[in-house]
Amino acid sequence: MAARDIIPEAEDAKMNMTPMIDMTFLLVVFFMLTIDLSSKEFFPVELPYATEGIEDKTDETAEIKRFVINITRDGKIYFKDNEFDLASEDPGVQDDNIVALRTALRQIHEAGGGVIMREKDGASKVPVMIHADWGTKWKYVQWVMQACAHPDIKIYKLQFAVKKPPTDDE
Repeated sequence: MAARDIIPEAEDAKMNMTPMIDMTFLLVVFFMLTIDLSSKEFFPVELPYATEGIEDKTDETAEIKRFVINITRDGKIYFKDNEFDLASEDPGVQDDNIVALRTALRQIHEAGGGVIMREKDGASKVPVMIHADWGTKWKYVQWVMQACAHPDIKIYKLQFAVKKPPTDDE
């Protein structure tokens, strides 16, 4: 009797990949549910320091979402995937961009049902955060504030993104 008759032929070892695929999909679902995308609206700017102020304690159960208007140092405004250039030398172009910003702000209310997103006096319930670079010219911030306060829009709940000044410990 030969040795090959006693030892059975080895079968190809196969690994069951089903549990590994299941775990991969579970991890993907877990990361999709836990990832924080709340800062995706913020442009990378150097925020100004604030020595006084009230920290925003947003209510997670609130129905109404806060919108962010980013203002860069070079006078560009970014709001809802739109860019508005206020740094143009031509005042007509500046005015056109402010009107376009007002139109975008007005569409927030039209998309949200209008009446639901307004107080009884017509003022907006939607808070808007102005997220500007510390080197931004103040006139650009003023123009944005005036656009928010326009009679057709009436956004009076403005928030400003700032950072705390460094302490002696830092």
